[in-house]
Amino acid sequence: MAVRTWVGRFTVVDGHVHEEGAWLGSLIRQHPDEEPDELYVLVEPASGASRDYTTQLVDVVARLYQRDALSLTGALVRSLRAAHEHLREWNEKSLKEHRIGAGATCLSLRGTEAYIAQAGPSLAYVRRASGEFLRVRAEGQTFDDAIGIGERFEPKLTRVELGPGDLVLIASTQLDAIAPPDHIQRILARGADEALPELYLLARDAPDFALVLLSCFEEESQAPEFLTRDGGTPDVIEQAEHAASSAAEAIGNTVSAPEPVGVGAEPARMELAAGEFELPSRPIQDQVREITQTAAPPPSANVRLRGDSATPRYKRTTGAGAVSQVRVPKLLVVALVALAALGFLLWRELPGSVKENREERFATLVSQARESNARAQATSDPGAKRELLDDAQAKLADAAKIHADSGEVTALKADVAAALGVLDAVYEIKDITPVVDLSQQVTGALSVTNAVVGGGNAFFLDAKGHRVLRVPVDGSAPPDTILQEGGLAGVVTAARPAQIAWSEQTQALLILDDRRQAFAYFPDKGALPLVVRGADGLGSLDAIAASGGNLYLLDVKSNQVWRYLPGQGGFDSERTGLLDAVSLKDATELAVGQDIYVLDSRLGVRRFVGKTETAFPLAGIDTPLVSPASLAVLPGSNRIVLADRGNKRIIVASPEGAFLRQIVSPAFTDLRAVQVDEGQGVLYVLNGDSLLRAPFPP
Repeated sequence: MAVRTWVGRFTVVDGHVHEEGAWLGSLIRQHPDEEPDELYVLVEPASGASRDYTTQLVDVVARLYQRDALSLTGALVRSLRAAHEHLREWNEKSLKEHRIGAGATCLSLRGTEAYIAQAGPSLAYVRRASGEFLRVRAEGQTFDDAIGIGERFEPKLTRVELGPGDLVLIASTQLDAIAPPDHIQRILARGADEALPELYLLARDAPDFALVLLSCFEEESQAPEFLTRDGGTPDVIEQAEHAASSAAEAIGNTVSAPEPVGVGAEPARMELAAGEFELPSRPIQDQVREITQTAAPPPSANVRLRGDSATPRYKRTTGAGAVSQVRVPKLLVVALVALAALGFLLWRELPGSVKENREERFATLVSQARESNARAQATSDPGAKRELLDDAQAKLADAAKIHADSGEVTALKADVAAALGVLDAVYEIKDITPVVDLSQQVTGALSVTNAVVGGGNAFFLDAKGHRVLRVPVDGSAPPDTILQEGGLAGVVTAARPAQIAWSEQTQALLILDDRRQAFAYFPDKGALPLVVRGADGLGSLDAIAASGGNLYLLDVKSNQVWRYLPGQGGFDSERTGLLDAVSLKDATELAVGQDIYVLDSRLGVRRFVGKTETAFPLAGIDTPLVSPASLAVLPGSNRIVLADRGNKRIIVASPEGAFLRQIVSPAFTDLRAVQVDEGQGVLYVLNGDSLLRAPFPP
């Protein structure tokens, strides 16, 4: 019964599955009068700057291995070390952030003898037919241990002697994040024909991934036929049976055994055998399905590894039986010498290739940035303009890392920055005047939570003092209390004031307390009680607004905005719900113009046209809202003014939600509310317990 091996592999590149790709390559090395050996090179970038050069590293390591007429271990160590030294020399001449490094896992196979070579971030498992499960680790797993980075470079070599039922798995280190070792152990325990499809299903959603699975098994029938890597139909190489020969390979490097996962693991045994084959090149789904049809394990997977109509190039048999001497054509020897020369050239020219790729990347980045900038200038959509300019800016930043002194990059950066400056629409207030600092002029506990301006006065809701304060905006008089808890308004005793709003139609301040009692304060008459019909039936009283003589109430508990029409003695009318089914659980403020605007602590500004919610996008704004604090409608100029407390700025927008301007000032340290006197062109800002005044930009 023959002892055979097969290898299945796949890569995921940008979400697409291939047999080989940027992170994985393979070859068969054939020297005259020697049996062939196979190499699988799995490389993964150790940093973002290394991604573009991973394919070159795979190719260089493979070709250096192929040209070296050394043992398996000698060729592995020398090819990895040569790639390391030349990359390190290039890195020493580069900026730190431009250093290139990679982790590598190489699997070299001859017959049933395998070696795993690891450097930097790497991952390998060995699963024995007995159930023993081993994880193989490199000495260092960080960026400093990667190829091309550290001063001391010693790849770890692990020798694996294969027997029937054994599996060897090498994969990208992302597998650790996808599945823990115990889950990998359970998958491998099911056998090769089920393990490879399951591993594929686990990793197929990774953006970039590579995996190689080696299996050893017994089979009486002829070995399956393998396709060439390019998927074409190769010439058949003549093969003849010859007497068996075996010789121990002189290993000049220190080789370690796999690290057991668990207790009681024993060292692996070794059986030497000869064989040769050409690797498959078809999609992983085709490969696995054919393995299930031709290999020893019974078929159970629904994808395949080899094609049904493959024309064989190598027929491979492993084991202790007699095999024939392979006659190697002279043309093949010449071809191998040419490949060796090409490999040496690549080895010498790798830094130059990296430089050439850097130049190509630089030109591509500049071209893409120029295109994004041009498209941004051509669009009138502020949101799209912002995205395109941000994209151009990011690409120019990457280009500057390659050529910081490029005049073209500098000029483009200036163009993009100027366009972003226009789009940012920042207006800095330099002439700002304090009106009053309540903390210095009001006695007792003080915490101002809201402020409104009207009739030449500023009114403040003091939550801690349970009162409403008034200050003339011209500063002609000190603050005074116009209504407080326990005070009389006419013949009604007020409870703690809860909400305030200025009514332009009546030129009065509307006040509601936490008992749902309503009052109107007239500067020349004082506070008088008002009627609000059915106020006791409100779910909650969270904000009020006055517009067109009507009273509007935000009722978060009922998920509704109510409207009261003016009536005898106040608002003695049936209230009307203005919204359809909608959640207002995070609503904090209310403003009314032609439409209804609700300030939501989680969603920002919400606009309701009729009873339907409509988008309020603030398209083109540079930074999203953070902790918005107050909202006001300017009916004269048809604009919305918003205090963005978290970003210490005031936002001006159109009624439809188009971003128009942002107002900033070093004085905006604790924004709480904003009001505008359009008639006077004055902006009033409640900053902490102070009221500030400044010209309002047109």
